[in-house]
Amino acid sequence: MVYHEIRKVKDKKQNYIIHSQRAQGKIIKKSKFIGYGDILMGDIEKEKKKFELQLASEKKSRYLTKKQSALIENIKQRYTTEMSNLKQEELTKFEKSFFTELTYESNAIEGNTLSLEETSLVANDGLAPEGATLREIYEVKNHSEAIDFIRNFNGDLSEDFILKLHSIILKNISKRFAGQYRQTNVKIFGSNVKLPSSHIVPQLVKNLIYWYKKNKSKYTHFELAILVSMKFVTIHPFIDGNGRVSRLVMNFLLNKKKYPWINIYNKKRLKYLEAVRFANNEDYSEIFPFVIKILQENMKDFNID
Repeated sequence: MVYHEIRKVKDKKQNYIIHSQRAQGKIIKKSKFIGYGDILMGDIEKEKKKFELQLASEKKSRYLTKKQSALIENIKQRYTTEMSNLKQEELTKFEKSFFTELTYESNAIEGNTLSLEETSLVANDGLAPEGATLREIYEVKNHSEAIDFIRNFNGDLSEDFILKLHSIILKNISKRFAGQYRQTNVKIFGSNVKLPSSHIVPQLVKNLIYWYKKNKSKYTHFELAILVSMKFVTIHPFIDGNGRVSRLVMNFLLNKKKYPWINIYNKKRLKYLEAVRFANNEDYSEIFPFVIKILQENMKDFNID
């Protein structure tokens, strides 16, 4: 959190920008002096943003360069500003359009053949396009419901959260497997990656939650969201729906800290899956540049340059 603080020293107003953060049970504060006397609110807000970018570039990152970290924080600031400047009607229209596209792209990556227009018919109008299968219709409805669940969820990442998310994704598609860990061993088609045995999956998910909570202060939040998503895919805890859940978990963690949701396009599917395969071997050199580039493309689609 960044806020403005006025201190009086020998009857002089001294203005500071303060960054306050809780880490390992302690409150850590960093301050920056921005001038004497009265300062216009608009100038204070500019100083806050500059200070946030400065701190972001100074924060140590294992997988991001300083330039990448600064770029991500700059995108976050511009996105937040643009969204706050929208009227409520404009914001509602933007969110409806974006989340419809997010549902379309995520489902398309997994083989859903409905077009964006057909996805919108199902998600926003409750209509069934001609020729659509029941599974494809439910995939749209379920993904939209999962997004609503995330947006209204105030808690942190947990095993119960993941299982609930998966139960929504497979709702009316597979009663047997919805919200249930896989009980058989599986393989990824076209890949030689060896996935964990089914009997250790529950413990691996618990380990992932523990890792996430333990490493909150060791990585930037952007890094953490991507890493959790990739580690989740490597576990592959479910028979079906792993990809959709992994991307929703990523966006849930990004949204918690006010970063833009990331919409991975189906046209980038092959590059995305290639980056994921690298990540399956704990090589994250491909996924971070890929996701950053996608985020930049998302911003262009929003007309935020």
